[in-house]
Amino acid sequence: MSVTTRQQEIQTLLRTHGTVHIHDLAALFHASLDTIRRDLRQLEDEGHLRRIHGGAILTNTATATYEERAKELQPERAAIAKKTATHLIPDHGVIFFDSGTTICEVARHLKPSFRGTVITVNPMVAVELCKHPHANVIMIGGALLKDDMVVSGPTTIDEIRKYNADIALLGTCALHPETGLSSNTSEERATKAAMVSQSAEIIAVATADKLETSLPYRVCDIDAISYLVIGRKLSTGYLANYSDRGINVVQA
Repeated sequence: MSVTTRQQEIQTLLRTHGTVHIHDLAALFHASLDTIRRDLRQLEDEGHLRRIHGGAILTNTATATYEERAKELQPERAAIAKKTATHLIPDHGVIFFDSGTTICEVARHLKPSFRGTVITVNPMVAVELCKHPHANVIMIGGALLKDDMVVSGPTTIDEIRKYNADIALLGTCALHPETGLSSNTSEERATKAAMVSQSAEIIAVATADKLETSLPYRVCDIDAISYLVIGRKLSTGYLANYSDRGINVVQA
């Protein structure tokens, strides 16, 4: 197999799974670990991926539109959503549902036994939960950002502050053990921060490409997060950056 073909195959695997590991790639391509490391370095230099301990992940696509993001990493997002909805969302209580495609997936997989209240800034979540037999749904008002399918602005923040929630379920734009949870816009930061301040517990859901990254607008410190739900198997050493800071890391 040529270098070009092998690197194209690596990119295909990344688009499908979001993460690749050097030992798996070496076995798949019958290549040495050094060869795979060179491939990953070259692909990183070209902007196709970001290397992590033991492998690589897709680069962060925080600037993509809602529809574009929804098409990416669908198996990983679905796995995260099912795990979150089944194991971390109680049948009763008040829960903020943030913006984001993975959050919408959680709404889609919410158990029929759920009889709590969902408060959301995401119109797609509200539409999805119209199909749910028992969920109470409160749609927060505000200015609609069409590309992100989320409401934001002063009205949104004021309405969020009227509620005390048991859980804030947050979509993750970027998460870093040192800089915490961060966002690409000041509007999104303000909305997420308001939900954090009004909630007893924070659950962050994240595809692997969002980890070890930072964006300009800081939402909260890492220790504000109770649970981090991820969808791909990552090395213990890599995840220790989060678990050592008190976060319960849940593998979907």
